[in-house]
Amino acid sequence: MEAVVASKPVIKVAAICGSLRKASYNRGLIRTALELTKESIAGIQMEYIDISPLPMLDTDLEVDGKFPSAVEAFRQKILESDSILFASPEYNYSLTAPLKNALDWASRPPNVWADKAAAIVSAGGGFGGARSHYHLRQVGVFLDLHFINKPEFYLNAFQPPAKFDSDGNLIDEDSKERMKQPEFYLNVFQPSAKFDSDGNLLDETSKEKMKQRAMEAVVASKPMIKVAAICGSLRKASNNRGLIRTALELTKESISGIEMEYVDISPLPMLNTDLVVDGKLPPAVEAFRQKILQSDSILFASPEYNYSLTGPLKNALDWGSLSPNVWADKAAAIVSAGGGFGGARSHYHLRQVGVFLDLHFINKPEFYLNAFEPPAKFDSDGNLIDEASKEKMKQVLVALQAFTLRLHQKLSKQITLSFLNSSIATVMNYNLL
Repeated sequence: MEAVVASKPVIKVAAICGSLRKASYNRGLIRTALELTKESIAGIQMEYIDISPLPMLDTDLEVDGKFPSAVEAFRQKILESDSILFASPEYNYSLTAPLKNALDWASRPPNVWADKAAAIVSAGGGFGGARSHYHLRQVGVFLDLHFINKPEFYLNAFQPPAKFDSDGNLIDEDSKERMKQPEFYLNVFQPSAKFDSDGNLLDETSKEKMKQRAMEAVVASKPMIKVAAICGSLRKASNNRGLIRTALELTKESISGIEMEYVDISPLPMLNTDLVVDGKLPPAVEAFRQKILQSDSILFASPEYNYSLTGPLKNALDWGSLSPNVWADKAAAIVSAGGGFGGARSHYHLRQVGVFLDLHFINKPEFYLNAFEPPAKFDSDGNLIDEASKEKMKQVLVALQAFTLRLHQKLSKQITLSFLNSSIATVMNYNLL
């Protein structure tokens, strides 16, 4: 552990609290984080960024391409940071209005959140603010924030023994120890590229070009990766099965460095742990798990059923999650086709499940295709025939390939360091570029 921290440069972390109340427990978590980085965690320079001066989002306040001064100052702080620590209290099963307001101001073009690592902590009643995490993670997909999966930190502030004093300061030592973990994971992330070789601040176009060149270099220099392709629909002529067939064709014809295999989930029995006998899983389950274990990354074609993912896909995820969890530490991407939003709502639930499974989903590009809008996207057999959609699928596969190789690059470095324990090794480098 010490070797990893010692080998990393100091990174700048912006600490943001979604509560404006001075004695807020979530403000107390930020104060604890600041103390820990000064006293016992090397390699982190953390600064609390106050969001209370921000006006409510109103684009009429943008005059001649300029933001209000408070907004500009806030955006600059985020731009200069490498990672973000959010203390996110839960209001009405979601994040707070002040936090959403801050997220929205900084997302105005150019989006200053893009490509940064992030972690979430929270305190409150009930589930300790956990439901705010899910909405914040959803927003983070659009913002291109890369949230760590493990460990999760949500603290019930009202269960004995006392966790906070009357001023909202964290006094529980076990909780303080847990607070160290998210910060350490942020510390093993590499900072985003924000400056050129001469130390000049890069604009968004330059950063994108640098990112693209780095991605191409990574892809060009690395070996074949194995991708397991899984479809949440069992119907043979399913449009989502058609997306998988297109992906398989593209990897054979125009994308080098990917070995993709369609993994059929239809033989899996419905999850029933009574079927686990003497520690042995049913043969179909064992064969499926072995395929996932041997893969480097996953491509999910996830149709939307009742605003969520399908039963067959959830069944496959659950069988794969039985100890040892064979999904852990793999890169993943989601594509979908359907009516309305093209299956997009299934993406959100799949990403939520992926937090527990420790799957690392790419944020961009997103692929959800309205299969019924003209011109025709699929033929009668469910094969994708729309050339623009095929090109977008190619972009998804290239992004998945690059992200997988970045994760593997980080993993290989970590394996060489015997100081890392298994919990540390679960968090890969999201933010290499």
